[in-house]
Amino acid sequence: MDFDALYRGDSPGEGIPAMATPPWDTKAPKDSVIGWHTGGWIHGDVLDIGCGLGDNAVYLAKNGYYVTGLDISPTALLTAERRAHDAGVDVKFAVADSTKLEGYSDAFDTIVDSGMFHCLDDDGKRSYAAAAHRASRPGATLLISCFSDANPTEQDWPRPAVSEQTLRDVLGDAGWDIQSLEPATMRREFDGNEVEMAFWYVRAQRRPLP
Repeated sequence: MDFDALYRGDSPGEGIPAMATPPWDTKAPKDSVIGWHTGGWIHGDVLDIGCGLGDNAVYLAKNGYYVTGLDISPTALLTAERRAHDAGVDVKFAVADSTKLEGYSDAFDTIVDSGMFHCLDDDGKRSYAAAAHRASRPGATLLISCFSDANPTEQDWPRPAVSEQTLRDVLGDAGWDIQSLEPATMRREFDGNEVEMAFWYVRAQRRPLP
């Protein structure tokens, strides 16, 4: 999927219609991010990976964290920068490929991923987990919210699906020890219809690789 095209309002891929606003643009931080903050799981220098339009990064900056927001879409980051400016917070935004994170090493204590992991293919997931390990410091925390394979298959709007085993295998092989992996559901409005979606909420800790 071409996410920059999607944020420009163009079709992001064959058979996928253009949309004026991405369905995940709620102009507010995601429930998962609020929960991670109130639960005390976010610490130190924070990376919001796949930050999109920046609402999670803005929320975390408002709560006193030094936040870097990275996304593959320059168009999305223009909006993210404007929202941070309007909120009166300082967030460092930059274009980056989450599967490489070039230029970032030993830089972050917490990595927040709200809805990006499930957008990657199998190889991309593994590259992402390894890149996140390189970009983070010893003892860092990785927090992921991603679509679960418990969601029903839909022809009109096929959603990515991630299994529990995929999370355990991919993260474990890259040097992340899962501390918590919990199913969650939330309701979102799509095209005027309220839809219930199943997610995984994951908390993992970085371990040294041999």
